[in-house]
Formats: sequence, C-alpha cells, structure tokens
Amino acid sequence: MKFIHTADLHLDSPFLGLQDAPDELWQSIQQSTFTSFERIVNEAIKFKVDFVCITGDIFDRDQRSITAENFFVQQCTRLQEEKIDVFLSYGNHDYQSVTSDTQILPSNVHVFGNQVETKQLTLADDTTVAITGFSYANRWIENDQTDSYPIKGNVNWQIGMLHGSLTGLKNPHDNYAPFTVQELLAKNYDYWALGHIHKRQIVHENPVIAYCGNSQGRHRNEAGPKGYYLVTEKNQQLVPQFHETAPIDWQTMVIELSQVDSAAELVSNLEREIETKLDSTRQTLVSLRLKNSEVLSSELMAQINNGSILVRLQTAIKTTGTIMFWPYEAKIKTSIKQPSFISLDQHYWDEAAQSVFTSQTVTNFAEKLFRHSFIEDRFSQPQELIDLQEKVALSLQTNQNQEEQLDEDSTNSD
Repeated sequence: MKFIHTADLHLDSPFLGLQDAPDELWQSIQQSTFTSFERIVNEAIKFKVDFVCITGDIFDRDQRSITAENFFVQQCTRLQEEKIDVFLSYGNHDYQSVTSDTQILPSNVHVFGNQVETKQLTLADDTTVAITGFSYANRWIENDQTDSYPIKGNVNWQIGMLHGSLTGLKNPHDNYAPFTVQELLAKNYDYWALGHIHKRQIVHENPVIAYCGNSQGRHRNEAGPKGYYLVTEKNQQLVPQFHETAPIDWQTMVIELSQVDSAAELVSNLEREIETKLDSTRQTLVSLRLKNSEVLSSELMAQINNGSILVRLQTAIKTTGTIMFWPYEAKIKTSIKQPSFISLDQHYWDEAAQSVFTSQTVTNFAEKLFRHSFIEDRFSQPQELIDLQEKVALSLQTNQNQEEQLDEDSTNSD
C-alpha cells in the first residue's frame, strides 16, 4: 500500500506585505500554494499511490475564491483519471457544513462529514483500508474528538485523520480539537495523518503519528522545506518519507555591518552578503537583521530606519535578471532595553509578561476585536510574540523616560 499524507494547503493564501515585489516574483508568490499542490498531484500520479489524504485547511478561508475552488476540482479530476481516491476533511480555516448538496467535487473525492465517520476501500490486491476523520463545522472545536474515533476494525490498515492540536505543546491551540498521544495510541491505528500545525514533525514513531506541516510557507516563521509525506508499507508498518514541493522559501539572515562611506556601498555590501549566505535553490524571501550598526553614520542609520536602503537594495536586485531572492524587510538588530523597574515592580512585570505574551492570550484578545483568522495565525508564531513584548517594553521605557524628564523639569523649575 502507498498513499500521500498532506494538509494545510491554504490555497489562495494572500501573502500580505509582499505586494512591492517585482511582477514576475509576485506572480510566483501568489501561485505558490497552487504550484505546491499541483506538484503533489504530479507525484501522486508518478508514484501510482492508492489514495491521497488531505487533513484540513485545503482553502485559506471559509469563503474560498472561485479560482481556488476550480483549481482544486481540476487537480482532483486529474487524480480521478488515474483512479486515485482522495479523502479530505475541512479544518478551522475552511470550515463548513458538509452536505451532499454543497459538494461539487468529482466522485473520487470522499469528504468527511461534521461528525467523526469511517470510510472504507479495498485496493486492487484486496488489501482493506479504513480511514476515519471529520470536518470542522465551525472555526473552533474546543472539545476532544478522539472519543468518537472507533477502535481499529477488521481491516488490514486503519488510518486516522485529525486536524487538531496536541495538548501540552509549548503554545497549545486548545480551541482546535485538542488530543493526547495516548488517546490516539489507544485506538490501535496504523497511522495518524495530522493537520493544523504547520511545522513538520513525527509525534510518535511506531505507529506513526505525524504532522506533515503545510505545503508552502506563508511567512517568515514558516521557513524551510515544505511538502508532503509519501507513506509506504514496510515490514508491516506504514512509514512516511518527506518530499519537498514548495516553490518559495523564507529565510532570516543576520548580517554583520562594516563601515562604509555611502548608501551605494552599503547596498552593494548587503547584496553580496545575501548572495553568499543564501542557502536555497528556490526563490527566497529574505528578512534582514543588521548587526553592528554603530559603525554607520547617523545618516545611513536613518536611511535604514526609514526604508530607503531597502528600496535601493530591491531596485538593484531588479536589474539582475532572474530574481532568486527578494529582501522584503531590513531591520537593525538591537537588544531592547527592559524598563528599569524597582525590584517589586520588576517582579510583577516578569510575572505579567509570562502570562500575557502567549499565543492563546493574544489570540483571544485579538479575536474579540477583529474576528479575523490571520491575526490568530500571526500571533501563534513565537517570533511575533517576542517582537510584541519588545515593543511593549520599549514603549514602557519611553514613557518612563518621559516621566523622569518631567519630574526633573519640575524639580529644576522649583
């Protein structure tokens, strides 16, 4: 038996903040989620897999675009022509009420309903396979769904599909069908095809419980190879092997600045450093973190801070022909000075920071204000929380300095 485990395709993801990229690169970025899935379909056909499992978030939004929907239908139709079945569940991004009246997908696509259910198939060699899963009817599912998954039945292989969050992770998303490893192991399944967490990881090895990650990174915290797992039968076990399909990569580069006399020299140095450090054969979106900025003049520092150096760097790159990398931000890497509290206040600041700057707290607060999923996605990333904490600390330090200056001015006037 052989099948593909993929999830979190996020077709038609908006890739906010990259609209200034050259047209050719921007088109590649916009099409990257589509390109990655098309490559997955190509390889499903190439490897002659028995079926494909897609565990949630096929689309980026519950109100999916016609373009994304038509593309997905076309790709599933290609699989149908090769007699490859598709088993899919909808996740927290593309949640919907699943009814037969709403499905426009070809007959080889089997959609799990909003309650846990099991679908069975018999392969050409008479191998019997059962696949169990469910689709989100709402954006949040706070309850553990594993009780509804049956124990392995009288089949050769049983696969569980679950779009959810492993309870006990450093930043758990407890609003998303939380579960434990022990609960999954108790079902005696041969493979658990997980979705929702965008970082590829093997949670348990035998039997395999695995997140395949998303198929295309969508921001700087989703860097590195992205693709799918090809799962094959080996020694009476189901073993996943990662295959990369994403056309776009993300990298954060730390560059040590050296003394220069002009903006042109600085831009030339930055371009050369990026080319030297670039570690990818794919088109790469680069976030620059600039160290040793004290060697620069105040004028060059100002040009970095107001974005003009980044614009000049981007302009220089546009003239190189085929664009293999694109710096989308350039920031001075500094150590934010923490507010100088008295010892008692410092204790309360540390305690508050530990409890406030978590993905769940920030998400819950943002959710009440905006009700948009992209806010939650952004602040579920550790680096975003660090950036937010630094900005708050800087703001507190600024306010403290202003208050101290007012006190000093008041004392001097007295």
